[in-house]
Amino acid sequence: MRFELPTMALRFGSGSEATPERRRDLEAGRREPAAVPDGAEIAARYPIFADAVSVYAAGSVVQGWGHANSDLDLYVITDEPIDLTDSGLEYFDRRVSTEDPDIRIVLGEFGPFRADIELWRAAQVDEIIARFAGSTPSQEAPEPGKTEQDLLYRLASGMPLTGADWWQRRRDEINASCYGGWLAENRKLTAETLLEDVGGLLVSGDEQTAVLAARDALVASVEALLAVHRDYSINRKWLYRRLLAVRPPEISVEAAWRALTMVGAADDPAGWAGATAALSQRLLITVEGAKRHG
Repeated sequence: MRFELPTMALRFGSGSEATPERRRDLEAGRREPAAVPDGAEIAARYPIFADAVSVYAAGSVVQGWGHANSDLDLYVITDEPIDLTDSGLEYFDRRVSTEDPDIRIVLGEFGPFRADIELWRAAQVDEIIARFAGSTPSQEAPEPGKTEQDLLYRLASGMPLTGADWWQRRRDEINASCYGGWLAENRKLTAETLLEDVGGLLVSGDEQTAVLAARDALVASVEALLAVHRDYSINRKWLYRRLLAVRPPEISVEAAWRALTMVGAADDPAGWAGATAALSQRLLITVEGAKRHG
């Protein structure tokens, strides 16, 4: 069986992928991974971003994990909101948990590659970082949602294209904050809930569901472990790549991969679920210890 791209009419960005013929043309131009544009290229193509405090790239392309269909992820930070009403750009609004709750995402292109360009105000970014400035997260501020968590990850792991000083200060603030500990605890709580389910399912004889719950618990445990090592990603499809990049001493990449790919689960579901739950518990113990001494 060979995977085929959808034949229905699709529209991404400015519509360059709206027909099957155009998608085939673009596919031919994507034989090599996308290249990150520099600040001059961005200003030339999008003059409306020329006065940004900082522009940085992030995501799989910057991490060296990009492929022929990767999007370019760009972040444009400004002091004041950019009025896109008459810009001719295609964009949509998204709500976030900051005092000013509006950000915008522009759907752009660089060559044959789509670019998702998130527009944030500097005050919004600083407000989110400030929630984790102390030894414990602010209890008054709202918990960051997926969009805010993704912002912090991409800021900490990105690459500045303009405004490098602004970017570096915020990156240092994130790494010096309690955000990694908060994220680890968040994933740890998820894992612990799933591990309780594994125990109950095994007692009830539902071995297959126990296997799936044990795998989900393992994923959350690995994410908690990576968070204490300053990997703040929330994108699970890159979990193997993330393990390779961090190589945590608490578990080998090879052992993690065997467990994540469920080797042996089909032959002995109850035994596999129990062993994987025990592995997750061991990882969570090291996470808790790292948080106490971090």
